Amino acid sequence: MDAFDRGWRTGVWSGFLAMLTDDFGFWFPENPARGRFEGSAGRQAVVEWTAFHAANGNRVLGTRRRTTVAGDRVFYEYDSVGASENTASYRNWEIIVVEVRGNRICALQEYWGDARPAAGGAVGAP
Repeated sequence: MDAFDRGWRTGVWSGFLAMLTDDFGFWFPENPARGRFEGSAGRQAVVEWTAFHAANGNRVLGTRRRTTVAGDRVFYEYDSVGASENTASYRNWEIIVVEVRGNRICALQEYWGDARPAAGGAVGAP
């Protein structure tokens, strides 16, 4: 998740993407990648999602509040705020579930709390 956080802070997602399996599962609650994507479609969806945020200058700072390991799944609880002009109004609480296979990430699911991006904030920022 350090590479995921670095992607949000800097817009450079290559470290995170390098950790993903080819059959990566991706579930996200908002556009531009709303839905559940499995296999090569999941890998493609997360590549497009990271490219969208990098190209648009969307930056988010997340503070990890809790990490829980349950077998091959790791649950991360975040409080996040926007850190760029495009995301300035963004405030959210998220649970991110990462599934690990060996030393690679094979799935990521994100769930949002009550806080939602304010009008005019970045769409699809975690």
